[in-house]
Amino acid sequence: AVIDLFDANGGVLFAHGFDAIRNGVFKVREFENEFANKMNAQYCQAVSSGTAAVKVALEAIGVKPGDEVITQAFTFVASTEAILAVGAIPVIVDIDETLNMDPLALEDAITAKTTAIMPVHMMGEPAKMFEILKIAERYNLKVIEDAAQALGASYRGQLCGTLGNVGAFSTDAGKTINTGEGGLVLCNDKNTYINARSLHDHGHEYSQTLGRGEERALRLGFNYRMTEIQGAIGLAQLNKLEMIISKQRDNKK
Repeated sequence: AVIDLFDANGGVLFAHGFDAIRNGVFKVREFENEFANKMNAQYCQAVSSGTAAVKVALEAIGVKPGDEVITQAFTFVASTEAILAVGAIPVIVDIDETLNMDPLALEDAITAKTTAIMPVHMMGEPAKMFEILKIAERYNLKVIEDAAQALGASYRGQLCGTLGNVGAFSTDAGKTINTGEGGLVLCNDKNTYINARSLHDHGHEYSQTLGRGEERALRLGFNYRMTEIQGAIGLAQLNKLEMIISKQRDNKK
């Protein structure tokens, strides 16, 4: 896939621009589209890591400094790092027999400052999303699914990462599909997607009429872009997803 990329587009590894020599090849955009289709979602934004995906997801749904975000005690440090990185306050609750967020502990932790809930589907095991989503609806809270370890897992017939307002995935070397480093933000709301796209790329508005050097910024952003090499590898890995999941399920048995 990587050799084909160099043959196809003259060695352009940046996901934007260089239109005169890249021959219309945009592997990151293609990866985003294929991933969204595979996950039955409307929008996907590729980013540089799973940690970046969680951070971008939090900001994209409107989490602000001082807000409280409830997450769980058993997780990787990135979940809490991302909450702190946007200036929010992590509220840690206990887990249940699923090794994921205990809905009873979740409801007890909600305060007037709570803005969002972030369950983490640990080691491919879905959290109790039915109960969590009911609580979120009752208190008018957003739900970010940290699905870094659960690509391909499903809950009551719906894929993990597509049940809440936004899902965050990782494609680092220990995950279901592997691009070395990488992440993906998945959602069905256009405004959330536009926010995520802008946040991951220095605030760019992605104008249809102006070039990147002339267009305005929608907001303060940062550089969490994925490279074309990662996009090409991601596409190759995505084509193997069913086989990879089948092998994982055999291993679990």
